[in-house]
Amino acid sequence: MKNWWNRLVPWQKAAVAGTGALFAFLIIFALVSSSSGKTSPGRQRIREEAAKDPAELTAQLARRRMDELKQAYSEGKIAYSALLPDYVMLGDSRAAALAEYQILGADRDIAVIGTDCQDIPNQVERVKAMQPANLIVSYGINDVEHNLGGSPEGFAEVYESYIKQAAQAAPNARVFVTSILDVSPEVVKETPQYGQLAEYNEQIKAMCERNHWVFIDSSALNGEVQDNLESDGIHMTPDLCLKWAETIVDAVGEAQ
Repeated sequence: MKNWWNRLVPWQKAAVAGTGALFAFLIIFALVSSSSGKTSPGRQRIREEAAKDPAELTAQLARRRMDELKQAYSEGKIAYSALLPDYVMLGDSRAAALAEYQILGADRDIAVIGTDCQDIPNQVERVKAMQPANLIVSYGINDVEHNLGGSPEGFAEVYESYIKQAAQAAPNARVFVTSILDVSPEVVKETPQYGQLAEYNEQIKAMCERNHWVFIDSSALNGEVQDNLESDGIHMTPDLCLKWAETIVDAVGEAQ
């Protein structure tokens, strides 16, 4: 119970507390209303709300809060990074671009350009110091180029061992791992293993399932990738980076 509570950021704790108070009020109101023998439409709805699982009510409040934050972002009132609860992001140049384009904060997006997952041990102390509620891991583009692990399955085994080191540094954090988005056909010709990205992603997904981590599947964006890559055929334009960040924010929000 304590670990679950510690993973929540302040607004999420407030939502839980608010849900408890609301649930208690609904129960009392329903009991008082039942004694009158009359049931108005308003009272009926309150009874229905009172009958819901508290966890469901908490999720509803969290979704409402996220909608409010997204509206505030669309109106220019807050930075996009405010949509993401207490987090640390580890990764390569694709992940680092989210901070470079000021989509996420550079204090929390500590991805390092040119690295693969073997760099994770170098970031463990920073993760330990920050103790994030959400640990987001996004490697793969360089790992595939380096043929780390020798195959998609071998890569997943190596990747898993390194992610566990970061997870152990922040034991109360929920772990999220992103899928690897496509590269250009020209890059695939130069480095054939990029043609196996679907297999790599399947192995990453399986890795997440066996460790109870959250797999962030951004494959729906692959249809837009080819028109939104930089000249190197690997790195993404600011517009696509923002859309990618949205899939991450949504996944983290849904998992709370």
